Amino acid sequence: MSNASSTKIHLIQHEKQVATKGVIMSSPIKNVIILGASGSVGAPILDALLAEPSFNVTIVSRASSSASFPSHIPIIKIFDAFTTEELTEAFKGQDAVVVALSTSPVTAGGKDGLAFRLIDAALAAGVKRFIPSEFGANNLDPRARALVPTYYLKGEMLKYLIKTCDESHGKMTWSSFCCGSWLDWALDPSKSGNFLGIDVKGRQATVYDSGNRRFAVTSSKNTGLAVARVLVYPELTANKQIFLCDFTVSTRQIVEALEVETKAKFHVEEKESGPEIEQSREKFEAGDLNATFRLLAISFGADVDVGYDFEGEQEVWNSKLGLPKVTLEEVVREAVELAAQS
Repeated sequence: MSNASSTKIHLIQHEKQVATKGVIMSSPIKNVIILGASGSVGAPILDALLAEPSFNVTIVSRASSSASFPSHIPIIKIFDAFTTEELTEAFKGQDAVVVALSTSPVTAGGKDGLAFRLIDAALAAGVKRFIPSEFGANNLDPRARALVPTYYLKGEMLKYLIKTCDESHGKMTWSSFCCGSWLDWALDPSKSGNFLGIDVKGRQATVYDSGNRRFAVTSSKNTGLAVARVLVYPELTANKQIFLCDFTVSTRQIVEALEVETKAKFHVEEKESGPEIEQSREKFEAGDLNATFRLLAISFGADVDVGYDFEGEQEVWNSKLGLPKVTLEEVVREAVELAAQS
């Protein structure tokens, strides 16, 4: 039996259990619209959505964007202002909205910002399922929200989404994704700029504090696949945070695995996270929104408790969604091969 077939049987069994508990079964999700499909977050999600034959996928793209997509995918171009009215029109007839926009446009503007307008537009358009742009920490966790402003802002958005769906009395539901770090993305400098401070090609790494703090890792491909499968089984996944974790790892373990794979010693620079965290927070509070990117990176490897231990604290959905197993060694091997080609 194939992995896809066993996954389908496993999830259908869960759906039947949900149905017997009195949950009204809704019509399936067919029409899915995605924003941010050309970005690092959106591209693997788009691939997974397109691979699911039951979906009709549409892309929302900025009028000024030069991103290109396969000709068979419907594209709705809207003005860069992303007004509620234009978004509502774009979302009409869609069963699900997937937001995969990058951090800055989603978190800017507070409660008048894009994140909140997207939710309002989806509700007004009659969308059944809304997936916000999270894909990192648990943005409802006070530990994450206290350290990284981005997590606080996304948490406010998620609370608004939950409230909006509750008040819709089931007309619109939500699913959010907490997947930790995308290590495959982080080790690809062309995509992340060596996000975690690990330079595979240069054989060097920055380690904060002890370097032994472990955090959840999910591959970008598995994250995209999880989004698609959540939409295939809407009753099972309605109004839930979906925690994903292929494995947990520390910065030093990543470096050690790279040294084994490359058969070379990495130059490791050790730093204290405290001063850099303080400096980044000061820059953010002074109006430098880009400073939050540095905070995000440091939060994974430093000796700070941000709630990244999903396996130890949360229900992890990888098995329930039938996601393929991914190991540290596999991710490191791909990163080393990529570095050799660059």
